Amino acid sequence: MAPSPVSRDSALQMRRLCASVNIRRAARVVTRHYDAALRGTGITATQLPLLAAISAGANTSISALAATLDLERSTVSRDLDTLERLGLVAATTADDRRATALKLTARGQRKLSAGFRAWQRAHKALAGAYGQKRLEDLLERTRALGRSLKSLAR
Repeated sequence: MAPSPVSRDSALQMRRLCASVNIRRAARVVTRHYDAALRGTGITATQLPLLAAISAGANTSISALAATLDLERSTVSRDLDTLERLGLVAATTADDRRATALKLTARGQRKLSAGFRAWQRAHKALAGAYGQKRLEDLLERTRALGRSLKSLAR
């Protein structure tokens, strides 16, 4: 027996209520906003948090960086390859020789500085358009949603 078709109303309701669809849509719009602000720096909105995390020094291995940024290790590895080719990140063997230690090159530090200034402008514009308090609330709720969903996966 063939499954019954989904009604137009049900399909529209799913689109309206689906967290995945709506959060991904918002993420694409926000990413385009930050990418536009970063355009003159030569880095993207996806590269900036990697550079910042490496600069902070607490995430000097690919696995630690992936865990901190909630990304797949393969995604981080691929993005780091690009940053290495651009001369922004250097990978060395860690002290225990089983892990890769990451650090920003001098060029990477300059790109991060330029990117940070561009990020500040983009963030200020976003907060101005949406409202600073509303943005802070949204970010806290987004982090809480992520924590809740992680607990489901355990």
